[in-house]
Amino acid sequence: MDLLSHLTDEVQSGEALAEQFGVSRVAIWKQVQKLQQEGYPVLSEKPRGYRLLPGTPTPQQVSARLKGQLGRNYHYHGTVSSTQDVARQLATEGAPHGTVVLAEKQTRGRGRRGKVWNTPVGAGLYFTIILKPQFAVSELSLLPLMAGVAVREACGVGLLKWPNDLITEKGKMSGMLLEADVRAEEVHHVLLGIGINVVPEGLPEGAVGLGSFVPEVNRAVLFAEVMHQLELWMGMTEMAVLQAWRKHSGTLGREVQVQTPRGMVQGRAVDLDARGLWVETPEGRTCVTAGDVSLVGTV
Repeated sequence: MDLLSHLTDEVQSGEALAEQFGVSRVAIWKQVQKLQQEGYPVLSEKPRGYRLLPGTPTPQQVSARLKGQLGRNYHYHGTVSSTQDVARQLATEGAPHGTVVLAEKQTRGRGRRGKVWNTPVGAGLYFTIILKPQFAVSELSLLPLMAGVAVREACGVGLLKWPNDLITEKGKMSGMLLEADVRAEEVHHVLLGIGINVVPEGLPEGAVGLGSFVPEVNRAVLFAEVMHQLELWMGMTEMAVLQAWRKHSGTLGREVQVQTPRGMVQGRAVDLDARGLWVETPEGRTCVTAGDVSLVGTV
């Protein structure tokens, strides 16, 4: 019984659903319980019936809104260990470019440097997209910048914190995680993990949802727009990506502390390019290619 594909934003009675599937109302109730336990945002509205949380990004809702090829091969889950883990397995098995794994809940979701990312059911969009770009290893560093610009354009609000966050004055709204499979100096595939907080309530401390700035966010619509923007910006030149990133930057011109593998770098962020973030320190200007940035003077 594929009950999930038959549920919509509108309430359907248990009796009507039972008639559609040729089963008892008790069987429908048990299936609803199972879907809820698996992490899907299925709502029970006694005595009227059942529906999905409005804007739930089911395959049916997503496919109707996609404009390009990214996301056409779409895997929607209730609960997984991590969308990165599932996508990695699919990539190993030959999943095509643009395959997306999205989950309502991750039991071992993670961000940069192994940080845990808890994802309340229905609170946002948390997914990984498999990319098989045709470029050299040296060009990989541009991908996080491109992804940041794409997410900023899709959300319409926020500032970019190097290398992979979308922030607001109220907290972090989105984060990105990039993992590359490089073989013999060639990029076999890239796993681009993206998390976007949507709802304004129930998020961890320091996090903020898009719904705090944009009313009535439809997650399926937002997901389709992210796919559209990613596809658009992947076709842009390096100069265009850098200009757009600088335009929406919340990092440049700020005093920063960057924890790098070689130690702490502190100074004023003055520019960025495909190599990394340029920081003016008392010892001179240096390029940081990887690290965690803290904006001095903010929480």
